[in-house]
Amino acid sequence: MSIITSLYEKYLLGQINRTSAKVPEHVSLVLSETDLLHPGGFGKFRDYITWCRQLNIRITSIYVDVLDTEEQLRTEMIGQLTRKFSEMLSKIPEEIGFEVYTADGELSARRDGTELLVYISVGFGGRKEVTKAVLSILADVKEGRIQPSHITEATIESRLKVKHEPDIFIRSGGKHLSDFLIWQAVYSELYFTDVNWRNMRKLDILRIIRDFQKRQRRFGR
Repeated sequence: MSIITSLYEKYLLGQINRTSAKVPEHVSLVLSETDLLHPGGFGKFRDYITWCRQLNIRITSIYVDVLDTEEQLRTEMIGQLTRKFSEMLSKIPEEIGFEVYTADGELSARRDGTELLVYISVGFGGRKEVTKAVLSILADVKEGRIQPSHITEATIESRLKVKHEPDIFIRSGGKHLSDFLIWQAVYSELYFTDVNWRNMRKLDILRIIRDFQKRQRRFGR
């Protein structure tokens, strides 16, 4: 890292720490499988987890957008990425908790933590998540465990995989957002960056945090 980059990081961190505005508690990030499979892609993910800890971000949720391709190849790709995440996360400090979900919304691996919670969703988007939640509720209605008149927004939210609403939603590489956390992210701040994932630096994350602190959140109002 150059001296200029190091000084700029310190400058940005100073601005973040001097303001009374809060750092986002939950940061959500959308990546593509090509971002991760590019040389250094998973190494960048490990760096990102370190940056989250340093900035006192409490939750980060990552969606891996797997391109639509031949079904067998897509299934193999999802399986490869899920295993890679599970193996890598099992080796990071125990203070970091995680939950890794497959394309079917099944829990592949998890661990409790005290500092940071990491959600990983490989190909399991928001429409699938809401559909799965609704089907779960309908099954309970059929079995008489819940009355239709008792179903509320809280009922649906209780069946979602990610229980926390993101403060900011980041899409690297200047691409469109996916449907990840389509229910939870309705009031999230959005941030599009032209910087590709493999070129993402800590100072880019610091810029995003500083931008978030300057925004006046309206929560749909």
